[in-house]
Amino acid sequence: MKLLIMLSLLLACVHTTHAQSITDELIVALVDKHLPHTLHQEKARTWAMGTYDLTVTKIGGAKFSSTHKYLSLTVPIKVVMTGQVNRQLLGQKFLLNCSSEVKTQTRIDIEPIINPPHSKANVEVSVPIPESNLNCEGLKLPIKPLLEQLVISEKKDWELQLEQDILDILQQVGI
Repeated sequence: MKLLIMLSLLLACVHTTHAQSITDELIVALVDKHLPHTLHQEKARTWAMGTYDLTVTKIGGAKFSSTHKYLSLTVPIKVVMTGQVNRQLLGQKFLLNCSSEVKTQTRIDIEPIINPPHSKANVEVSVPIPESNLNCEGLKLPIKPLLEQLVISEKKDWELQLEQDILDILQQVGI
């Protein structure tokens, strides 16, 4: 993740004091430039109702803030889900085309622990899921539990990958 490379390079500059406005603006510019448009994608994934495709994209500029201990990055995202639902009604099998679009904010909180040569970072990812439905040719199916389960199942891997990316950068710059 190029975003984390650039963010990590700035960790040394902001870890002991509050990030100032210009530093915040620089980090946001780097994030916006290097964060990929498509953040997560799944194809032909099965679930209890049928199959779906899911794409998570960045839909706006990032926001950055920091405290004496944490760096926080918020990115507005859009989740687009399409697929087919296989349902049986009165003995007849129906195949319904479905789609949904959900907008929310992903937040990444980073706690850099600068202790050369054993520096590291703890990362916490949160993705609040609003109430949302999958529209299947007039049939509306709630998908909030499905999206929450996706976040739960992927969250630890996302956090570990971000922590490793930050650790790699810290080691590269000798921190």
